[in-house]
Amino acid sequence: MVDPVFLSTFWDVIWATFVVFFVLMPLIFLWAFALIDLFMRRDIGWRKVLWLAFIIFVPVLGPLIYLLVRPDEYYASPYQEGVRDA
Repeated sequence: MVDPVFLSTFWDVIWATFVVFFVLMPLIFLWAFALIDLFMRRDIGWRKVLWLAFIIFVPVLGPLIYLLVRPDEYYASPYQEGVRDA
């Protein structure tokens, strides 16, 4: 059970709000973006399972490393610029 004195002063509430909005929320969004990007990719095949385990079991460094080392082929357009269908 949470100690009721934890948020007893104005500054305790300010610091708790700061931690939630500027630390926890960005980490949750980073984790969610990495998982969404992982499941939308079709080019990594069986390595998706390894990345999934890495992102889930290493919660802070996993998504950061995934987003830094992932290949950019997914974002390449399947259509060449200037070519139109007849």
